[in-house]
Amino acid sequence: MAALVALAQKAWSARQLLLLVLVPLVLLPLVFALPPKEGRCLFVVLVMAVYWCTEALPLAVTALLPIVLFPFLGILPSNQVCSQYFLDTNFLFLSGLVMASAIEEWNLHRRIALKVLILVGVQPTRLILGMMVTTAFLSMWLSNTASTAMMLPIASAILKSLFGQKELQKDPGRQGEENAAAVRRNGLHTVPTEMQFLASTEGGHAEESEVQLDLPADSMEEEEKEYHKNVWKGFLISIPYSASIGGTATLTGTAPNLILLGQLKSFFPQCDVVNFGSWFIFAFPLMLLFLLVGWLWISFLYVGISFRGWRKKKSELRADAENKARALIQEEFQNLGPTKFAEQAVFILFCAFAVLLFSRDPKFIPGWASFFTPGFISDAVTGVTIVIILFFFPSQKPSFKWWFDFKAPTTKTEPLLSWKKAQETVPWNIILLLGGGFAMAKGCEESGLSSWIGGQLHPLEHVPPVLAVLLITIVISFFTEFASNTATIIIFLPILAELAIRLRVHPLYLMIPGTVGCSYAFMLPVSTPPNSIAFASGHLLVKDMVRTGLLMNLMGVLLLSLAMNTWAQGIFQLGTFPDWANIHEANVTAPPPTSANDTVRTL
Repeated sequence: MAALVALAQKAWSARQLLLLVLVPLVLLPLVFALPPKEGRCLFVVLVMAVYWCTEALPLAVTALLPIVLFPFLGILPSNQVCSQYFLDTNFLFLSGLVMASAIEEWNLHRRIALKVLILVGVQPTRLILGMMVTTAFLSMWLSNTASTAMMLPIASAILKSLFGQKELQKDPGRQGEENAAAVRRNGLHTVPTEMQFLASTEGGHAEESEVQLDLPADSMEEEEKEYHKNVWKGFLISIPYSASIGGTATLTGTAPNLILLGQLKSFFPQCDVVNFGSWFIFAFPLMLLFLLVGWLWISFLYVGISFRGWRKKKSELRADAENKARALIQEEFQNLGPTKFAEQAVFILFCAFAVLLFSRDPKFIPGWASFFTPGFISDAVTGVTIVIILFFFPSQKPSFKWWFDFKAPTTKTEPLLSWKKAQETVPWNIILLLGGGFAMAKGCEESGLSSWIGGQLHPLEHVPPVLAVLLITIVISFFTEFASNTATIIIFLPILAELAIRLRVHPLYLMIPGTVGCSYAFMLPVSTPPNSIAFASGHLLVKDMVRTGLLMNLMGVLLLSLAMNTWAQGIFQLGTFPDWANIHEANVTAPPPTSANDTVRTL
């Protein structure tokens, strides 16, 4: 028995190596069972899907497998595979990440967050609303992880002021290392300035235990203690949820949105209805609606919303706590000092970034791109133009007198963003992950795997489209609870494109719900990096996230279905089957060749 236990422990410790070896061997029969090229491509897709879901290899390393496997298996030549890793969509995402680095460099995001909290007030329900709105807005432009990492320490400081809590302090150096390790495990860059404030457990693993609040028993009843504990949970759980919701509002907010754009260009080259402006018009109202509903649910669950409670006079203790919290927020805002020239410059460039992307081709009116040669200007051109300015625009206010003052110091003027800082803060692994998804989509198209998948979907041809949207969103939102949302959408988008062709509905009618739905992962700590960071604080249990997240998932599915069947219809012309989809259908519905599988002879 002891030998079996020891063997099991060894197998578990070597599980990644075993997966790397066994998964290709188990899937190898597919190469011989299906038509030649389709079988080989499906083999690569499934191997990558398993590696992504189990993290047998780092996500970015798995994304590099098409560069090796597609040429060796005769699916695509290497020059076509490698070019997928630097499409214009990748550069649009890169420009958003660099802009986020500049915002973080000059603490502009912190100033915005504190100003919003000053405006909304310090009552718990209002503060939760302020936290959610601020986190969602920041997440539209920064990564979801960075937004969560910045807002959590602000929430912790406010709550300590509200409740007079004194927590056991950890060693700051070790605490910073633990949190950095926790974020690195999720494959994203760290945010050192903010992450050092987050509570974590030893070794970076969050245990399922609640941190006991040090509340004076003689001055507070048990009910008040429970109320404080619930408010704390409500604050912590609202921040990662609003980060995930806010990331869906812009094309650059989260990776799945850009994967949709890239795969649309691969499967339907003539499709031009999705760009930054059209996506924002669709997704921003959905984000606001979901934030409102989510705020009501979290407030009801953890703080308690009752009209009778609003009429009650606040206790002296609670009023005093709110005054302390208000003073703390004001103090934090004052500590930032007056607005610097660099902050103003970054804010103006950020506004120009957003306005130019939105107005390039908003569809309902001609955009500024219409003044140039059609097809030459994309969102990537706009984004990279603004980003380049960051690397030479001075961070200090230039003075005309300096040129004529020969005694003035000749120190070098620092730009708004240095390349060294960009290298440290931009998560380059996400760029590779996007490229791997685009390479996979290209391989599916060129090998004929897309048409083969379409042939297997004919039993679903009689499913009503409205029901299909609901089922797709439910399946993907629950699948992404256990897998990376980026990997999930890479796997599902080709299937959704072919299913739309079979159902004779607009491809975006199925692909957009799948894309947005994979960001609605609220139930588990492992679902998203923001969830993991909030859970690592030690104040949340898994049952808290499941109880809150289950209804959040269902509300997200219903609201997304509502959006797809109302205002999205006019924005993306979803009521018709577009010509560019007809062209694709003509290519993929041709009868497949009946020749025998010649894989052995090819190899």
